[in-house]
Amino acid sequence: MYLEDRTVRLQLWDTAGQERFTSLIPSYIRDSSVAVIVYDVASRQSFLNTSKWIDDVRT
Repeated sequence: MYLEDRTVRLQLWDTAGQERFTSLIPSYIRDSSVAVIVYDVASRQSFLNTSKWIDDVRT
């Protein structure tokens, strides 16, 4: 993706919140500037799980 005078690499990884991908998350987000956490608006538990994902990204 080109943004003004530089190239920006955009990678989207959908783990669907599955625990089996937990160990891979650090390698997906290493050196990232942005992370997008998405949840199911029809599921309160999905929303509550965002705290864990945000903590994982910050770590």
